[in-house]
Amino acid sequence: MLKLENITKDYISGDSVVQALKGINIEFRKSEFVSILGQSGCGKTTLLNIIGGLDRYTKGDLIINGKSTKKFKDKDWDAYRNYSIGFVFQSYNLIPHQTVLSNVELALTISGVSKKERRKRAIKALEDVGLKEQINKKPNQLSGGQMQRVAIARALVNNPDIILADEPTGALDTKTSVQIMEILKEISKDKLIIMVTHNPDLAEKYSTRIVKILDGLITDDSKPFTDEDKKQEENKAKLGRTSMKFFTALRLSLNNLMTKKGRTILTSFAGSIGIIGIALILAISTGVQNYIDRVEEETL
Repeated sequence: MLKLENITKDYISGDSVVQALKGINIEFRKSEFVSILGQSGCGKTTLLNIIGGLDRYTKGDLIINGKSTKKFKDKDWDAYRNYSIGFVFQSYNLIPHQTVLSNVELALTISGVSKKERRKRAIKALEDVGLKEQINKKPNQLSGGQMQRVAIARALVNNPDIILADEPTGALDTKTSVQIMEILKEISKDKLIIMVTHNPDLAEKYSTRIVKILDGLITDDSKPFTDEDKKQEENKAKLGRTSMKFFTALRLSLNNLMTKKGRTILTSFAGSIGIIGIALILAISTGVQNYIDRVEEETL
């Protein structure tokens, strides 16, 4: 389903090159809960970003459902992220002026899903994480655990094959962390979940596989992918292209403008000054040029 072949990632830092990943070789099953452990700066998040198509590898190959990504264009990566990947971040990344329901619906807008279907699927995703009663609240009205549940619902609403979680419990207390891990464990029964974490205790308790990374290399894999697993895996590619409808984009733009009226008014005022200034300069220059032409004609 998902395979990394000799993946390396280099970053340019001044005159030197920093190698974040130094040849990662790993293959994942269609459904399992994988925890990636390692100290800060070892390359965990870089690896997660490459798997999610948020960052590009320097060398090697990322193979998705048997297809190489070496020749992927931007539209191919967009489709991959939209249809095959769901992201759960430590900082939630929710839009503060949108309701919980709108935040979850947003993941479906660029897929061309109708408004009725978006609402239906978003409500179902929120029900699955126990937030049906909170759909009309804003993110600032929720607790940290509830906001992380919204983020999980947003990741699930597109029914992706893979869920990528970057320190999903990093900003939560112990009790709430356990609740989030229980949700992720339930999801991993029919999806691939890859989680980066600094908490080995949670990883040991809830993960089905633990991968340890040190200095850009995999040093240990508790349950490596085998030939027997390969026989059981079925290739099932999700095809599609991102395509947000025009009226959906227009509605989202208007909603964004109306929820930040102060900024919109200031921007409009500043833009008006610029337009009026240009119009005045053009009017003056045209008048001066006409005056010069008239004087020349009278003199001649």
